[in-house]
Amino acid sequence: VIGILIALSINNWNEDRQAYNLAKANYLNLLTSLQQDSTKVQRTIKLNKQGLEALNKIIPIKKNEELLALNAEDLSNYLFEISLTSRSFIPNVGIYNLLTSNNGFDLIKSDKIKSALIYLYDYQYKRYEITDAQIDDKYQHQLGSLIREKTGVVTQFSPELSVLQAASPELFDEYYFEIAAEARDIYSLLSFNINDLIQIQEQINKLIILIKDEIKK
Repeated sequence: VIGILIALSINNWNEDRQAYNLAKANYLNLLTSLQQDSTKVQRTIKLNKQGLEALNKIIPIKKNEELLALNAEDLSNYLFEISLTSRSFIPNVGIYNLLTSNNGFDLIKSDKIKSALIYLYDYQYKRYEITDAQIDDKYQHQLGSLIREKTGVVTQFSPELSVLQAASPELFDEYYFEIAAEARDIYSLLSFNINDLIQIQEQINKLIILIKDEIKK
């Protein structure tokens, strides 16, 4: 009987140890994924803010004479800055989806971490994706399309800005109000989107701290 009890104790200890090691591996994988997301969020916020600043110059009802005074090269660079409104944050959801699909989530003992993960992945990320998709659609099919069609500018961003065909200042002046109207349509959405990204960044930072503390235990 004593031998059986010892064997059972050893077996339970091994199972607990395996569960602990698996939980730690899950925490480390989550931590890596969140740290990568943190870097991407910061970059997206920076680019979107540049785009927002560019939109802010053209959305007033009255024409911005400083924009109209730009030469072809500077105008092309300005219009490229507007395109930064469509830069998106694409989160890493693979590790989270893996954990929730194979019961790995049960190994996470911290209720704080669980609730924070659910809030980030199932609410904040999904809410952001909805608004971001609207902005991307409006830029690609309305504002961006109008800029390319009416000003003649052609740019690429891979990995550095390159103007393949400069914008025409004359055409920009001619279609200024049409472009400005489309810019206003995106401006409010982008403002909300940037605010969502800032909140996402805060939630990621909170989770990183919680997970690091849990790993140390």
